[in-house]
Amino acid sequence: MSPLLLTVITMFAFAANSILCRLALQDQTIDAATFTYLRLVSGAITLIVLHCLMVKKAERHYQPKFALKAGLALFTYALCFSVAYLKLSTGTGALLLFGTVQLTLLAAHFFQGNKINSLELIGLVASIAGFIYLMAPSVTRPDILSALLMILSGLAWAVFTLVGRSSGNPISAISQGFWVAGLLCVLLTPWLVNLSSASSKGIILALISGSIASAAGYILWYRVITQLTMLQASVAQLSVPVIAIAGGTLLVGEAFTLHLIFVSSLILGGIVLVIMGKQTK
Repeated sequence: MSPLLLTVITMFAFAANSILCRLALQDQTIDAATFTYLRLVSGAITLIVLHCLMVKKAERHYQPKFALKAGLALFTYALCFSVAYLKLSTGTGALLLFGTVQLTLLAAHFFQGNKINSLELIGLVASIAGFIYLMAPSVTRPDILSALLMILSGLAWAVFTLVGRSSGNPISAISQGFWVAGLLCVLLTPWLVNLSSASSKGIILALISGSIASAAGYILWYRVITQLTMLQASVAQLSVPVIAIAGGTLLVGEAFTLHLIFVSSLILGGIVLVIMGKQTK
């Protein structure tokens, strides 16, 4: 499967996670900590099964240091995102999260000695401008603590992405990261879990997010990240809000306006230019 198609499928999985989180937390069907707990533990259990079924014993290389770094980054990202999301508007949260991810991965891109050609620069500017234009109408003055948590979440996700570039076997790598994150959840069970405040709908949404969208999406991300530059990886993720908004409109029956069509085209067109830019080098 081509890297482009893998990237598109991965972004759809990320967007599905965003939609599931929104449905669960905005309707107050479950609290943020319990949602994170169920998401990471169900993902870990799913990946244990997949690891046993799909990775041969001879190919099961365990990397404690890698697992610890990936697991801590994943746990920090998921928990901070869920908690911060409660007091931030969609636009503010997205700008803080993706802005942090963009800056961190772009810094890593330049630190590795890479340069940006003219086509990549045009695509980068177009996609970022479209993203800001998309999110600007819903930006509000953020709660300081929630804003800091969302920035920390973005940093953790960037670290999780960078660590993935040396992951080796994607299933083994993401499984080990999830096992550590799941173990942290289990150790913190008394402080994270409050099932009395969780409805059956919230629990189901958290389990779907963990066992399907997260487990599958993160395996694909660790597979495709080795085939992308840091610039491509950072810009590709700007498509997630577009996909999530489109999915949200389908779920709740809202109109996909000309404004959304325009900014979506700008973001996706910019991403295409970045991808094409690499081919012209």
